[in-house]
Amino acid sequence: MTVSLFFERLLSIIVTTAMAAAPAQDPCVGVPGGCAPVNMLLPFIPVIGSLLVGVAGGGAVLFVIIGGVQMILSMGDEGAGTKGKTSMFYAIGGFMLALASQAIVTFVQTRAAPLAGAATPHLDFMAAAVGAILSLLNVAFIGIVIYSAFRLVIAWGKSDAYQKAMNAILWAIIGTLIINAANAIVHAVLRLGL
Repeated sequence: MTVSLFFERLLSIIVTTAMAAAPAQDPCVGVPGGCAPVNMLLPFIPVIGSLLVGVAGGGAVLFVIIGGVQMILSMGDEGAGTKGKTSMFYAIGGFMLALASQAIVTFVQTRAAPLAGAATPHLDFMAAAVGAILSLLNVAFIGIVIYSAFRLVIAWGKSDAYQKAMNAILWAIIGTLIINAANAIVHAVLRLGL
């Protein structure tokens, strides 16, 4: 018996045995949720975000301290004092940006979550986008009113600065009323079912 004949018979025995064996069982049977693909990174995203905001907060505190030291050691030098103020300003601005980025991600995530199982995703996306824009514009309204109120306080009797702040508040109120009324009118018309 030659070697090739031996391997040919061995291969035919293996193939015949494999063909006669019971069909393989589905490996996903009994697994909760089946064998759907799972994103393993998803649980780590909030942890990474919190870690990065913590690092940004620590960096901001460090640079505020450095800016304060620069201001203390300036000894009346305008350039060194300005450098310290700039360092503090950028540190606080960077920390606010880091906090805002986390808030924006959370805001988008909560607005987009209901769209995953939507029957009409394009209409639901438009509704979520309009709702998000309305929320952001209402937040902008509050910010403008607070900023304008601050400008009123520091106007110190200057009629021009006082009038600009009052106009900003007036136009912010009018704009906010218009966009919220438009949203209410659209919802009322859609509920009529025309």
